[in-house]
Amino acid sequence: MSLHPTSIDLREFVTEIDNISTLMAEQKGLRFELERVTDLPEYVAVDATRLRQILWNLVGNAVKFTKQGCVIITVSAEVDHDTAHLCFDVEDSGIGIPADEQDKIFAMYYQVKQAGENLHAVGTGIGLAVSRKLARLMGGDISLDSEEGQGSTFTLTVSVPLSEPNEEQMPSPTLINNALRILLVEDIELNITVATSLLESLGHDVTVARDGQAALDAFVPGAFDLVLLDIQLPDMTGFDVAATWRQHHAHLPPLVALTANVINDKNSYLTQGMDDAISKPISVSALNHVISHHALAGEAVSAQTAESEPQTQAARPVANEQAERLLDMDMLTGYVELVGIKPVRQSIEMFEATMPDYIAILDSNMTARDQDGIVSEAHKIKGAAGSVGLKHIQKVAQKAQSPDLPAWWENIADWIDEIKAGYPHDLAVLKAWLDEQSDTHR
Repeated sequence: MSLHPTSIDLREFVTEIDNISTLMAEQKGLRFELERVTDLPEYVAVDATRLRQILWNLVGNAVKFTKQGCVIITVSAEVDHDTAHLCFDVEDSGIGIPADEQDKIFAMYYQVKQAGENLHAVGTGIGLAVSRKLARLMGGDISLDSEEGQGSTFTLTVSVPLSEPNEEQMPSPTLINNALRILLVEDIELNITVATSLLESLGHDVTVARDGQAALDAFVPGAFDLVLLDIQLPDMTGFDVAATWRQHHAHLPPLVALTANVINDKNSYLTQGMDDAISKPISVSALNHVISHHALAGEAVSAQTAESEPQTQAARPVANEQAERLLDMDMLTGYVELVGIKPVRQSIEMFEATMPDYIAILDSNMTARDQDGIVSEAHKIKGAAGSVGLKHIQKVAQKAQSPDLPAWWENIADWIDEIKAGYPHDLAVLKAWLDEQSDTHR
């Protein structure tokens, strides 16, 4: 094992861990908190990928072995000259670890046997062993404090040098002069992250509502210049939201439908109260098209917007055959060009963190023969895969979420197996392509 330290924004890194850990805990019905008990240095030199792997291993275990209650991360830092001594305490209210097992927990391939609890680890069991080796390479360690039935606290320490920001971390300039106030109505966290980073990179101010009722509560006439409205929400459809607004307000901002389905006929959206419709994942050209033709109608459109119109877009470089077949290259190329490499990597990491839970729920629904549950989870996977450009997985999930297809029930197990087996491979292709873009953008 080797480390490749680079300068990172530590506060941003901790916020990222906070966001993704919150998502992991919420999907298990657990409460999550992250407490910063000291000021954190702004920039440190560390292998962020390895540090992230350690923390996700600790948080993943905490969530896995906690049936109810909470997971808490406490972060602190002590700066000594040019070195930051960082400490992450990952505490859970789970099943705990018996005293006679604690001296073995970091052994390679060792797994605690928990009689009467179906909460044992799945896999090789190398996570804690490798995590400790990595922590020690970073000048720190991992220790454990646990009592059976009372939860566990894993403490990660690392010692890393202070650093300065690199060129990629400098603030990027606003790309659009016509900043809009946009209400984004979307329920899938990964879709929210991708769409928000895209919109904010274009200079817009974004307010998020995660279901139809939240959208109705958040809406105030005159407060927004544009509404991006997902059609399939947890509590109602986007059409229901649009109908309610049109019933109660004489003047509305443009309402643009967001749909994960292929748009064959926009008139079906227009007749149900929408001003336009675009497919998810949102492409830069489609977004700029609705902004310039609706929200900025009659105003001068910035040069950036005009250059991004579909008819004036320059042809993108063709990727290798595998990437072109498996990935949404048009979406990914536009996304990278606009927001840069880093937000795309963060979206991929969030996708990796959420997929195991999606798969576990799918498997549970298959065992229970819960067709509605299968459709619902496949819809989430389709949206999440689309948000990171995994075109092949998105298409398979589209079939899995469509019970009206002929022989759907006969084929559903094969489609789910294709998703489970295919997404790690497709992610590897995506990461390889993104690494090539990193070299190009240096």
